[in-house]
Amino acid sequence: MTPLYLYALVDRPPRRPLGQGMARRPLSVLRAGKVWVVVEHASAPAVTAKKLVAHDRVVRRIAAMVTAILPLRFASTARDSAALKALLAPLAEPIGRALARVSGCVQFTLRAAGRATRQPTRSSRKEGPGTRWLARRMARERVPEIAALTEETRPFVRAVRMERQEPPRDHFATVYHLVERSAVPAWRAAVAKALPRLGSVHVTMTGPWPPYAFAELS
Repeated sequence: MTPLYLYALVDRPPRRPLGQGMARRPLSVLRAGKVWVVVEHASAPAVTAKKLVAHDRVVRRIAAMVTAILPLRFASTARDSAALKALLAPLAEPIGRALARVSGCVQFTLRAAGRATRQPTRSSRKEGPGTRWLARRMARERVPEIAALTEETRPFVRAVRMERQEPPRDHFATVYHLVERSAVPAWRAAVAKALPRLGSVHVTMTGPWPPYAFAELS
């Protein structure tokens, strides 16, 4: 039996035909409890750059047809529809919250490069390993170098994720903004206004994308 290749969870079936998936087979939408899943009757392909791009192309096509989408990881599969329903049934509530969070939104990805400031982390002998781990994690999720941009865009951002790169690569932090589609022009204007205030920090922007960075269930 051919398994189901899973592309995304969506809030409702698209009104237009979805076309074909990576295996050039028709995409279909299956109901699993309170959620809909876009699938293709196909096995998971080998991980290659070409296939990753093809997977993203399909997800972006789906995203253009729905209000809310939670992209699934590359190579996610289920044995059949019964197995898919069994997998998702216990996750109905967090899936619902996640779909509500991304509804009507797109993702922009910002990469900050230049001279990064050293992130202080509180540490003392009295602190346990859990406290020290939490302090390090909080430091990784702060990017004070772009505070002006963060404040300027705040009214137009529904959610944000920040990740510092350790060790720094060609950029020292990646920031993801979840922006309502209707607010994209205002968000772009806010970014343009803030960029000159960042000094030696250079920010590159890509998007809009499906909300990959906000697809976690919570």
